[in-house]
Amino acid sequence: MRKLCALLLALVLSLSLVCAQAEQSNFLISDWLLQYMLGDVVFAEQNVFIYEDGTFEIIDEADKLKGTWTFDGKTLVLTADAAVLTLQWNEETREFTGEYSEATIKMTLPIEPERGAAGNGNLAGGWAVAEDQAITEDLNNWFFQAMDSYQTGTITVAYTPVSLLSTQVVAGTNYAVLSKASEINQGTKWVIVYVYVDLKGNASILNIADLALGI
Repeated sequence: MRKLCALLLALVLSLSLVCAQAEQSNFLISDWLLQYMLGDVVFAEQNVFIYEDGTFEIIDEADKLKGTWTFDGKTLVLTADAAVLTLQWNEETREFTGEYSEATIKMTLPIEPERGAAGNGNLAGGWAVAEDQAITEDLNNWFFQAMDSYQTGTITVAYTPVSLLSTQVVAGTNYAVLSKASEINQGTKWVIVYVYVDLKGNASILNIADLALGI
């Protein structure tokens, strides 16, 4: 029953995360599929790893290209040496599109992603319900490291991690953490804190979603 509840919470709240992330650049932190097309024919594909520090890597069987990126909520600009690729975000189709060297470019999250590099059976790009909901020492440390950067100025809300609901393998790992949020003079409520941990072990908050309980 506990796993079933965790599954339902993860599925519902992961949707709220996707919607919230569309309004901020953090939703880019992931492994994307870049396709080059002539008409409706895809003639080349590459994996694009976009990192939180403003850098990216494009990887295929023949080469690896590194550069920097910027995103203003509508336009994504990938710059590597003298090459610049400009892509427009389409909220309806959930993809980036553009033109490069007479080809149409489309960048999406992989529909059928490969196994995550972590080797734990999670699918890159997909959420997996946590088999063990315990808050480990590492997750606890990442949670509060991320909170230290997320909360600035006067802190009025104290967040306490309670249970790990699900994980998502990207360029690093996203964690959906059931947490208590205790606000001064406002009492305590349940929230889902989405924590992103990059490949170097740096943690940041992607989103904090209120958990509405009731029928």
